[in-house]
Amino acid sequence: MASCTAGTAGSGNNTAPAGNTTTNNGAATPGSNAAGGGSAAPGSGAGASGSASASGAGAIAPAANNQPADLSKTLTYFPCCSWQSTWSANPYNVNALNMANDFVMMRLGIVQFPSLTDYEPQLAESWKITGDKIAITLRSGLKWQDNTPLTAKDLYDTTILNGLRGDAFWESLTDVQVTDDRTVTYTVRKGEPLQLVQNSILDIRPYQSKLYGKFATDAAKKDLIAYFAAKKADPDKAGQSREFKRIGDAFKELAAMKVDKLVGNGPFTLDNITTKEAKLTRWADWYGAQNVKFGGIRFLNGPNETVYSQLFTGNLDFSNVYLSPPLLKRWENTQGSELALPQGFGFVMSFNSSRKPLDIKEVRQALAYVIPRQQMTEAAYGSTPDAGGAWKEINTGLPPSLDQLYLTPDQLGQLNKYPVDQQKATELLQGKGFTKKDGKWFGPDGKQFTLTLTVNSQTSDIVTSFNSAAKSLTDFGIDSQVRAIDGAQVEANQHNGDFDIGMQFVGGGNPLQLFNTVLGPGYNFPSGGNYAGKRGIGFGPKADLPGVGNVNVSSTIDRDYRTTPPGDEMKKKAWSWAQLVNDDVPYLWYATKVYQFSYSTARFDNWPEKNDKKTSELWNIIGNDLGGGLSLAIQKGYVVPKS
Repeated sequence: MASCTAGTAGSGNNTAPAGNTTTNNGAATPGSNAAGGGSAAPGSGAGASGSASASGAGAIAPAANNQPADLSKTLTYFPCCSWQSTWSANPYNVNALNMANDFVMMRLGIVQFPSLTDYEPQLAESWKITGDKIAITLRSGLKWQDNTPLTAKDLYDTTILNGLRGDAFWESLTDVQVTDDRTVTYTVRKGEPLQLVQNSILDIRPYQSKLYGKFATDAAKKDLIAYFAAKKADPDKAGQSREFKRIGDAFKELAAMKVDKLVGNGPFTLDNITTKEAKLTRWADWYGAQNVKFGGIRFLNGPNETVYSQLFTGNLDFSNVYLSPPLLKRWENTQGSELALPQGFGFVMSFNSSRKPLDIKEVRQALAYVIPRQQMTEAAYGSTPDAGGAWKEINTGLPPSLDQLYLTPDQLGQLNKYPVDQQKATELLQGKGFTKKDGKWFGPDGKQFTLTLTVNSQTSDIVTSFNSAAKSLTDFGIDSQVRAIDGAQVEANQHNGDFDIGMQFVGGGNPLQLFNTVLGPGYNFPSGGNYAGKRGIGFGPKADLPGVGNVNVSSTIDRDYRTTPPGDEMKKKAWSWAQLVNDDVPYLWYATKVYQFSYSTARFDNWPEKNDKKTSELWNIIGNDLGGGLSLAIQKGYVVPKS
């Protein structure tokens, strides 16, 4: 199977990466989990504040149909490898059921990708910036699926709990208060970009106070405000504080809490789940239930091999499974087959810069000259127009679409393309004291230079690409092997720093978010959550940032992402970080994903429309955020059973 994506090695396939926006890893990256670029300029649209009508209407037009719901029909949805063999109904647990996000557990708003400012309302009715305050007002009459009211207290408590998790938007807050039963008001630190803080808040999924509220104490809030204020001034000192320890202890207790049932607030309830299948049922009391045209979702789980067998026998209605050229042709010959191709995210090889000899910049540069990015990509995806990936020529840390938006042609021309050049790689290694004997490279310490490339065993396309890279490295004299293991173990190993070369998925509409995904405190010296104090990719912790100086990499890129609004300053910082990624090579962006969303009109029609490029505004949102986008389409009345 291919490209199961969430964070470095998580769930989903052909989906937008989660970046650092996980429920487990601390220093999280709230906000959009974007999947590449787009034609619209970032920052276009709502500006400093946004609002939504009481009906929750956004920019995405509802489907033009008045067909009544057919509750006897079930949508069969198979996005591949969406949960592990063990799971928890606790959203803060490392094995949280993220597959339920947006179907069962809704957030406040969904970003209208690729905009950085416009959102589709979900649980939030309106949001407004006034002075240094952001007011989020929930829809009237919201309920939990146990028929208890969903109020501002739930949102307030979740905000505190997310702070315990390490969500970095807390660095921008000085206070949070319940204003009334439906409104929570956030006070933002002076000088912080209000729009970006608001974006992070809109990504919150409220959880029930009656379950988790015991952790959202006044003392916890006080610790969060003190710790994050100190972290802005001195991250290292803050990490040694009593507040930090109390926050970490509270989060560990929260994450370990046993929760028997997932009580949601969205259009579907989770009625049953096994390792292979989850049953989601349309919730009649959801505020927009009249727009959901079918009775439930049969949500399947498993590797690509099981997806394909269902897809080609007509048993699936929607999947994001990767289609190799032969499989793509087979799908095109299947009755009712359709394909949407929205923009994609980046496939990244991350180097463990804390492990010798990968701690030497010239060694990483030498590897960039040996690793055949085009060959890796075409080995996995082919080179047809509908192929699932396209190789990346210049390692900027951004997808080509964002290269065009944030970097000038002159700037791109200044960067190293790292073409395959074994002679150049040889010169770099010899310059650092490496020698080659009997066709094998040895380090200055006399030890043979070998590498292990670690990959999620369920991502067959990444395995194929990494095998191609390992062969080229071995042929060059660096004996390399591919270690394909369980995705959860890949995730743990990479956060803990127990790897040589790893895999990551990088996407977003904000260029600084993309750099933060790999270089920030989620995966580079993690500073919160379950992996606090671990090495991650171990780049830095300090490095020379072009145009800026010697900085703490993790905290600086995280701060840049959090504090830089769209505009010229964002472009300036994107150029600095692109130069660092290109020259220091902490990671190598070898391919950009093209989503292949296969859907069938055999049982359901009225799918979102497509343009001549086989995408659209709504399909781009689905590409950026698979669960959120598909749920949004269903909420808008799309995907209707055939009579």
